[in-house]
Amino acid sequence: MSLLFETIQLQNRKLHNLAYHNQRVKQSRRDLLGINENPDLEKLIHIPDWIGEGIYRCRVSYKEEIEKIEFFEYHFKHPKTIQFVEDTSITYPYKYEDRSQFQQVLAQNPKTDDVFILHNSYLTDATFANIAFFDGQDWLTPDTPLLKGTKRQYLLDNKILKEATIKVEDLEHFKKLSLINAMRDLNIVYDFTIHINHLVIHGNH
Repeated sequence: MSLLFETIQLQNRKLHNLAYHNQRVKQSRRDLLGINENPDLEKLIHIPDWIGEGIYRCRVSYKEEIEKIEFFEYHFKHPKTIQFVEDTSITYPYKYEDRSQFQQVLAQNPKTDDVFILHNSYLTDATFANIAFFDGQDWLTPDTPLLKGTKRQYLLDNKILKEATIKVEDLEHFKKLSLINAMRDLNIVYDFTIHINHLVIHGNH
């Protein structure tokens, strides 16, 4: 089995959303390894002196034990095009380090910046983030995600985001798009136009 990992946002030397990361580590170890002992990430992660102000990415690789903790500077990327790809063989219920299925689908679609993976026309996720759409009143996220992300769950629990069944033909009803993960919140918002098999993204604000 591939190693598992967590990506944790480190901003101004403070780790964010740790309760949700601890919960996912706990559930993954229990489901996949039958282990009920749970590491406390806050006690295990020691922030190096070279980390300054700003946003960094903390990556924790683990299996039976914590294997590695790494820190990286983080730079936001903003896609210009997102392709729709229908592929029910792509599944990702746990956060495995083996992401070859996502690398493969991107390699098969080299002219796009990212893809939205569809299961029988239902939206799931992008390759690196959960998806959220704004309909003019509410932020909605597909109820068929490949991975139930920690930021997604935080936003759902705090009633900032709602789950909904979203098919690709429903996109005409939405006004804004956001890509959310541990490093990205709903404050990064895109306008978009819909084409036959892809979205064109306009700006970020």
